[in-house]
Amino acid sequence: MTDIDKFFSDADRLVARASSPGSAAAGKLGSELSRLFLIWTRDFGDIGTDLDAYWTGRYAGTLKDEEGRKAAIAWLGAAVSLLSGCFTSGMDFPDEDWREIREIISAEAENMDLDLLTSILTVIVDRGKA
Repeated sequence: MTDIDKFFSDADRLVARASSPGSAAAGKLGSELSRLFLIWTRDFGDIGTDLDAYWTGRYAGTLKDEEGRKAAIAWLGAAVSLLSGCFTSGMDFPDEDWREIREIISAEAENMDLDLLTSILTVIVDRGKA
């Protein structure tokens, strides 16, 4: 199992717990997914926190139905993959999200590891999102 597979497995477990009848976890799903994301991105400084804040504002409200949950988790998984250097050709973000990601990366560029910065910028340029 790869690291990203483990992230998705953990996220799916949170969703399953929130989806069970009578579960109090449904109302906490957004904060639980956010907490999971922050754990996985803690080594990336403020980038993880900034991406989480953006995700919470844009996607936490979409967790009410299965389609929204899948999209929200896919977004978080793609963000973890982008930061960890395993972003695949099948992963993507909407253009508006790419703009925000670029802004976050630009704001944190001085504090970032050069290899991480290069990796993320390569993905952005390769996708034509620069």
